[in-house]
Amino acid sequence: MCATRNPESAICFLGLVLVITGYFGPWVPHPTSALTVTGFELAEFAKFFPQVQGGIAPMIRELFLTPLLAAAILLGLLANKPANQLPNRLFLTLAAALLALAALPPYQFLRDPQYARQLALAIVGTVLTLLTLLTYRLSRRPRSILVALLSLAGAAPALWQFALLRPLVVSLYNAPLGLGWGLVTCTAGFALLLICPVWPVVTSSVVVETEEATEVATTTTTATPHSS
Repeated sequence: MCATRNPESAICFLGLVLVITGYFGPWVPHPTSALTVTGFELAEFAKFFPQVQGGIAPMIRELFLTPLLAAAILLGLLANKPANQLPNRLFLTLAAALLALAALPPYQFLRDPQYARQLALAIVGTVLTLLTLLTYRLSRRPRSILVALLSLAGAAPALWQFALLRPLVVSLYNAPLGLGWGLVTCTAGFALLLICPVWPVVTSSVVVETEEATEVATTTTTATPHSS
């Protein structure tokens, strides 16, 4: 993939890998594998709590899907850079769209009103992923802004919902609840993606400071014989 040809793209690509890996890893850890819940399973898992069903806990369980959909759109966005050839862009964008389609409700529930918001979110995410094919002419600045906004949109809603769900899970399991490695990995991935937009600024500042220091050192060395 062409995304690894420079440090900025490599950081974004690594962040994306961490997001996807962490999302499908455990967010709710438990010694018993049957009680371990991945990020992908949280939207379905949350609906079984009476507090959620009765509206006592103000949860929007579909927001647990935002990391998946944001990752799909980000993959399409990173794939559709001017340096990438059209066949590569098409292949990666279609792969990203398939990733977004994983947010669809089970087939037998597609017409169930209970899954209407999940269906709508999955369709919107898939369409936006396909539309990234049109972003290949975007310059670095707007592309970086989109990466940052998508990273926030992917991480913040899911973490908010997890903070609301966690006390219910602790009460259900009747045991202290740690943070699953999937949650930590997914969050770290989004943090890396947030770094991507500022990476060129940081590196350019370092280069400028290095060049200035080198110039000062050269000037001092050159001026020393004359002062003697």
